[in-house]
Amino acid sequence: MDLHTHTASTGQCTRPLRRAVALALLLTLLWAAPAHSHPHAWIDLQVSAVFNDEGHITQLRQAWLMDPFYSTFLLDDMAQDASGDTQEEQLDSIARQIIKNLRDYHYFTEIHHGDTAIQDARAENPRLVQKQRRLELSFTLSFEQPLDPADAPLKYAVFDPTYFIEILHAESGGIHLEGGSERCDMDLRIPRPDPAMVARAAMLDFDQQGDPNMGKHFAERVTIECSR
Repeated sequence: MDLHTHTASTGQCTRPLRRAVALALLLTLLWAAPAHSHPHAWIDLQVSAVFNDEGHITQLRQAWLMDPFYSTFLLDDMAQDASGDTQEEQLDSIARQIIKNLRDYHYFTEIHHGDTAIQDARAENPRLVQKQRRLELSFTLSFEQPLDPADAPLKYAVFDPTYFIEILHAESGGIHLEGGSERCDMDLRIPRPDPAMVARAAMLDFDQQGDPNMGKHFAERVTIECSR
């Protein structure tokens, strides 16, 4: 899926540790993998869980740092429709359009409070900035009701459903508990997709869209839990 349409994609980075499992499976299964296998873009993700004074989580702030090649493609494709006189205004215009395009996909973010799916989070304050050759999209997902991680763990995963884009937490400082107490713990579970799913993804060409449920098999999953 592409961020500028109602399909999806992201940015490229060197992620040797986090991608070791997937790469090993690919090399094992496909000695000569297709040149245009999924994913086609990469994003380095940073997420801050924001706590209020009662110890409840009210927001998930996200920053998506896209790879240089996809950053260039996105700018070239969306700049002609951007509004504003300055570069900053045009980038903010593109950020708003991206967020609008992602609305029907819950902003690529799956959230649960215990066993309850949270689907009423609203995206606020979208912003797009250039960091050398890369674009970074930031926005805040605010919950209608604060979620108490002492009552039930908060779980989230950020992924492109079609796996056009691979989204992984940044290796340094990818997750923050903003305002959380020392009684809170965070656990990140690295994906271990079935080899058959890895093979299916590797066979998809650039212009082919993956199964809408493919991306969840490659998603990192985070659990935040607090004690009283």
